[in-house]
Amino acid sequence: MQSLPVAIIGGGLCGLTAAIRLAEKGHQVHLFEAAPALGGRTSSFHDTTVDQWVDNGPHLLIGAYTATRKLLESVGAEGNVSWQQSLNLPLWDENRGHFSLTPAPFLPFPLALMAALFRLPGHSLSSLYGLIRIDRSMSSADTMSVKGWMDAQQVPEPLQRDLIEPLCLGAMNEPMDRADSSSFASVLKEAFASHDHARLGWFNKPLSQALIKPLQQRLEILGGSIFTSTTIRRVEQTEKACTLHTRQSEPGPYQNVIIALPAYARNRLLGMDKAVETQPITNIHLWFENRITLPQSLIGAIGTRGQWYFDISTQMNKNGPHHICAVISADDAGDRALLVNDICAELAKLTAIESLSPIHSKIVTEQRATVLVRATHQRAEVGTIIDASEAPLPGDFPATIEAAVLRGEAAAESYCFQHIP
Repeated sequence: MQSLPVAIIGGGLCGLTAAIRLAEKGHQVHLFEAAPALGGRTSSFHDTTVDQWVDNGPHLLIGAYTATRKLLESVGAEGNVSWQQSLNLPLWDENRGHFSLTPAPFLPFPLALMAALFRLPGHSLSSLYGLIRIDRSMSSADTMSVKGWMDAQQVPEPLQRDLIEPLCLGAMNEPMDRADSSSFASVLKEAFASHDHARLGWFNKPLSQALIKPLQQRLEILGGSIFTSTTIRRVEQTEKACTLHTRQSEPGPYQNVIIALPAYARNRLLGMDKAVETQPITNIHLWFENRITLPQSLIGAIGTRGQWYFDISTQMNKNGPHHICAVISADDAGDRALLVNDICAELAKLTAIESLSPIHSKIVTEQRATVLVRATHQRAEVGTIIDASEAPLPGDFPATIEAAVLRGEAAAESYCFQHIP
């Protein structure tokens, strides 16, 4: 007897990964997405003013995202990411100007990292000793904040300011004094494991084309069914199957349902009365009539409102108005006109241009961009439900592209394990 299909609720990166992995093994898959298009928070929109496709916000990858890299390779999209040959982390602050953390690729990575750190302006042997203490205390970095961990290890302020704080905000989307140390330690272990793991990468096309379209095409080739603009309002379980309820219909029955949603959306769907802490990310898109020259295609800014500056036109080889995007983690937009003025003033200092006035700007704030790492998160693995929701526990990889792919892979494996012939 042929088994029933499996339903996946959520057409973001997690749901697409689970659907592809199951379809590759011959399972019949139905993927449901409430929005008109797939992608979730890895999505793009068309800005008619500049006639360009624009990501909600740029996504920076690291070589340690091995599951993401394998997924891209499996759908023939590995060329849509531009990778550094080895780590080069450009930084800037107003007093020291431009500098970079650039470990020499011909040295073993730990030694190369220490040498590169020692060369940074404002650093000394104390930063090297701090880095060694961080490495030796990785396994004990739990039940405290990242700031508490750094202070307990007597990590000097320059090292915290120039390396730990930018990485914490970028990976955890939470300030050091609140971010979970064990999850951040997991990021550091992976990112600093080797030259290959440490290098940075970025998409060279809008996410809808570089990431989501290849995944969607792969799923369709494998025979998966995709239903967009379809909001699942309720999951009804029987002893051996389940039915979904939308406003118009009752799809099913299904062997199992995989929930690939953020934890707050899962809770709303299943009626779980549990608060979920999230954090916003604000992306300030600016377009200029003339080309803006940055020393690198991305820069981490220290002590500024904008934390990361991405030269989108250079990264994507775009023609037309020059596109720069500033990213602020763990923050919403506030006064939008004032924010644009502040970012333009910082960008003018970064580029040594007397003044900058964009011909167009767009601020995109993802109010619930990240579900924060918390020990209070719960799983809803009950009956026919496989819970792949974004709800990272301490020690887990935080909510990143890599974490979404890993959750999708794990959900597919769980389904296959439950239905071994």
